[in-house]
Amino acid sequence: MSASPRTAGTSGAEQALVVPAENIYGHVQRLYWLRDHLDPADRAVEFGCGTGTLITAHLRAWGYDVSGIDLDAGSIEYGRGVLARAGLDPDALSTTDLRDYPGPLDVVIASEVLEHLDDATLAESLRLMHDKLAPDGRLLITVPNGYSEFELENWLWTHTGSGRLFEFMREGAVARALRRLRGRLSAWQEPDHPMTVADSPHLQRFTWRGIHRVLAVAGFEVVEARGAILVCGPFSDLLLSGVESAMRLNQRLAQRFPRIASDFYLVARKR
Repeated sequence: MSASPRTAGTSGAEQALVVPAENIYGHVQRLYWLRDHLDPADRAVEFGCGTGTLITAHLRAWGYDVSGIDLDAGSIEYGRGVLARAGLDPDALSTTDLRDYPGPLDVVIASEVLEHLDDATLAESLRLMHDKLAPDGRLLITVPNGYSEFELENWLWTHTGSGRLFEFMREGAVARALRRLRGRLSAWQEPDHPMTVADSPHLQRFTWRGIHRVLAVAGFEVVEARGAILVCGPFSDLLLSGVESAMRLNQRLAQRFPRIASDFYLVARKR
């Protein structure tokens, strides 16, 4: 697991925005990885931020000049409320198209968003990111592997009826027993806020080589790439989120075998 934030202190915003407990998906690892690739002097925007509650809000609370943009008005409205209650400027989140966002930018963050874009929108978005970045600007990307173990878990959860059954039993005896078991293993709890309130399916299936190729065509040079987590999905989440040893091993294995990881982290520079 990553260390605690560099700038962590006792400001009102930091107290109101508690970093959620880590889960098998590595959400907190992702947040800290993004933070560790920013400088407080950078001017940055999170493209497709959703509610902005996992990334933009925390980075701003820690003193980074990051704003979030998304075209889903409901997600932005939700996130603005969270920022306002935390004593942060709600205008840091807006329903702004990237083409209308003022540049130049030092950093663009595209976290778990490129897979939701169709081919034409993906190409246009990467072109806009390239245009908006300052010379030698950086694009920070986190993106799922479209052919990973997650895809199998998610298919089984959806097509075997396991997901519907779990939702039906959520308040039943089995669900209570599972929660008690997990409570004995860890103090893990669900995050306070959703990452988005929109229904946004995956439209891209990236591989390790595929995401590198897409970025090269868009005029970027990948200068750092790593695997994030090896396994994840609804079954893994139900059984392993909050089990520290399992989550640490999951992250270590992804770094050891990045090409088969379920999620990739990449730093790309504008050529």
